[in-house]
Amino acid sequence: MRRRKTIVDVAKECGLSQATVARVLNGQKNIQVKGNTRERVLSAAQKIGYSRNALAASLRRQKTNTIAISIADITNPFFPELIKAIQDTMRQYGYSVIQLNNEWNPDIEQEHFQYMIQTCVDGAIISPSHPTTNLDPLGIIPFVLLTNSEDFPAYDTVGNDSKEGMNLALERLYELGHREIALFVGGSMSSGSSWRLEVFHNFYERKGLEAPTNMHVDCEFSINSLISFEKARNSMEKFLAGSNLPTAVFASNDILGLATLQVANDKGINVPDQLSVVGMDGIFSGEVSYPPLTTVNKNRAEIGRMAALTLIEKIKQPIGWETKKLTLPCNLIERGSTGRA
Repeated sequence: MRRRKTIVDVAKECGLSQATVARVLNGQKNIQVKGNTRERVLSAAQKIGYSRNALAASLRRQKTNTIAISIADITNPFFPELIKAIQDTMRQYGYSVIQLNNEWNPDIEQEHFQYMIQTCVDGAIISPSHPTTNLDPLGIIPFVLLTNSEDFPAYDTVGNDSKEGMNLALERLYELGHREIALFVGGSMSSGSSWRLEVFHNFYERKGLEAPTNMHVDCEFSINSLISFEKARNSMEKFLAGSNLPTAVFASNDILGLATLQVANDKGINVPDQLSVVGMDGIFSGEVSYPPLTTVNKNRAEIGRMAALTLIEKIKQPIGWETKKLTLPCNLIERGSTGRA
């Protein structure tokens, strides 16, 4: 196997000291090197095929210019736009990105945290796999969480105001005359979906109405969005096979909303004439479904950008940092899946 060329080899080739060669090849600007000396070093390096070991240099400086992104499901269409925004922003500041997928598995997530420590990443952006995710192993690594959950009060978080987004959807359905609204929830971060149920019941209470009974449909997400979609279909098929049917369904994410549309189409239930459906997230699939899915849009690109900028700021200011809680507003995108009751 061919041996990697080192600074020692360059020094031998150009007949200069290793210290001088190192100053040139490591880009040390605090020590002046004559122009002809610099050219001599660079010419020798090119001749023998020397390439700088960026990792070794980074470890010497105790700075790798690398950050890690930890997510729970790489197949979930919620994440690509968000991750792209993080990567684009980080690149502008000279950082590379390592992406880690834990498949909603807390044990794998902990292994990834250990990997972050071992590879000396400069920081991390983490979408927690569970409300009880243990973040202590990260030690002194600066990190930002992608969540609006109240389960992480001591940490920096960036997320959407999902509660207000859900209220936007319920208000619009109410304006359209819907009173029998079903709540379709799922996902490992739902934590029993207690806050969604609370928002749901509070909404009906504000309207002076009793929340409809037997209108809560639950679906446990899998490690893969395709499998989760099938689980969502099964849950909705059982629900819509019953006698107590709603006039509208609010789904806590677009995957659940799209599954509801598909089941309704299969059963000959006309959307939106017989059933209105609203999802949440604003993923591209909702734009091309039949009918197109009304959704509570989360600005994923802006979430990613703000998370990246917050992390960069935190890396630059390790002392005296004050915890930040950034909550971005949602907006309702109304399409063909909603109509009057």
